[in-house]
Amino acid sequence: MKRIGAGIILGLCLGAAGAALAHQFGPAEGDHYQMGWTVLVRGAVICQDPYVRSSEREIECRSAGR
Repeated sequence: MKRIGAGIILGLCLGAAGAALAHQFGPAEGDHYQMGWTVLVRGAVICQDPYVRSSEREIECRSAGR
C-alpha cells in the first residue's frame, strides 16, 4: 500500500513539473506560428499552421487548406 501511495505522489509531482515546463517554454504571447493547427470555418478547412498575433487578436492564414 505504501508503494501505491508513493507512486501516486511521484506521478503527481512529475505531472506538475511537466506542466510547469510546458507553460514556461511555450509561446504564450507575442507573434508566432501555431504549428500543427488547422483553421476551420463552418467545417471547411481554411488553412494550416496559421500565424497568430496575440496583441491584435488576429489569425493570418498564409497557406491554403488541404
